[in-house]
Amino acid sequence: ACLITHAMQMAAEESRGPPSLAQLKQGLLLSFLQCSERGLVYSANWAIELANSIESDELVATPSVDHSPLFPSERTRYYLGRSLYDLREFRRAAHALRGCQSDEAFFLRLYCLYLAGQKTKEDNRVDAIGPEDLASVENTELVGLKKELAERDQAQQLDGFACYLYGVVLKELRLPSEARAMFLRSLHLSPLLWASWKELAQLCDSREMLYSLEVPNHWLRDFFLAEASLNLQLTEDALSYYTNLNLVGFSNSAYISAQLALVNYHMKDFPQAALLFAALHEIDPYRITDMDVYSNVLFVQERVTELSRLAQEVVKVDKYRSETCSVLGTYVQWHLKMNSIVVHLLLTKAV
Repeated sequence: ACLITHAMQMAAEESRGPPSLAQLKQGLLLSFLQCSERGLVYSANWAIELANSIESDELVATPSVDHSPLFPSERTRYYLGRSLYDLREFRRAAHALRGCQSDEAFFLRLYCLYLAGQKTKEDNRVDAIGPEDLASVENTELVGLKKELAERDQAQQLDGFACYLYGVVLKELRLPSEARAMFLRSLHLSPLLWASWKELAQLCDSREMLYSLEVPNHWLRDFFLAEASLNLQLTEDALSYYTNLNLVGFSNSAYISAQLALVNYHMKDFPQAALLFAALHEIDPYRITDMDVYSNVLFVQERVTELSRLAQEVVKVDKYRSETCSVLGTYVQWHLKMNSIVVHLLLTKAV
C-alpha cells in the first residue's frame, strides 16, 4: 500500500503547489505507523522525529494504516512474529510466519531471516582468525532471500517494502546497479519510505548519477538530494538543501540540525559546526548520534574542557556504543598529543 493516501495525492495535484505542513505531518505519521508495523525502527524514528518537529496550526488526524487483502486472516500469526522480532528472536519469528502470504508477513519473515544472517555474520567475524577468514565471512541467507524475492517479483506481488528488502539483498550481494533499480521501484510504490531513499543515496557514485536517477517527484526528494550530496562531499549543494528544509518547516528538527552541523564540519567551518553541535547537544543531551564528529570538532579547536565534559556525558548515556568509544578515543588522543609535546619540550631543553 502507498504511504500517502489518495486524498493527499489528489489535494497536492489540485493545488499544484507544495503540500501544507499539516499534510507533511500526516504523511510522516502514516510512514511512522507503517514502518513501525514492519519493524523498520530507524525509518520509523526518522519519520516521527520529523513529524514532531513540524509546528502546524491545523489539527492533524491520526492516519489509518491500510493492509493487504490477506492480512486479516494472518493477523494473529503476524503479531506473534512481530513480538518475537521485538525480542530479537529473528529465526523463531521467521519460523512462526512460515506459510504466510500477506505482504506484511512475507516482508517480516524475510527481513527476520536477513537480520538473523547478519547477526550470524557478525558473530563469525568475532571468531575469525586473520584477514582471509574475515574476508570470507558472509550472510549465508542472502542467496535464499534473493531466490524467494525473485519468485514473488515474477508473480508481480512485491510491494514497496519488499522491493526495499530486495534492494538491500542485492546491495549485500555486490550488485549495485540492480539494487539501485529496486530501490527506485520501492520509492515509486512507497515514496515516504526513508530507508529506500537513504540506501539509494548511498549507491550514488557521482553527481551525474545522482541527478540522472528517475526518483519520484515527491517532497522527500530534497531530503534525498541533501543526503546524497553530503555523501558525495558536494557540501555547497548539501548546505543549500538543508538550509532550505530548515526554513520551510523543519527548523525544530534534530535531524536537520545535525545534518547542517555535519555539512559545516566537512566544509571545515569548525566554529560554525561547534555552535550547531553544541545547540543540538543542549536541546537533546541524550542523543549519541554524531557526537563522535562533535568530539573531532572540539579536538581540532583544542577545546579540551568541553571535550572532557562531552566524554563524561556520553559514557553516562551509553558506555559501549561505537560513538561513545570514538569520543573517548578522541579524548585520549588529545592527552597523548599533549604528553608528546611535553616530552619534546623537555628533550629540546636538555639539548
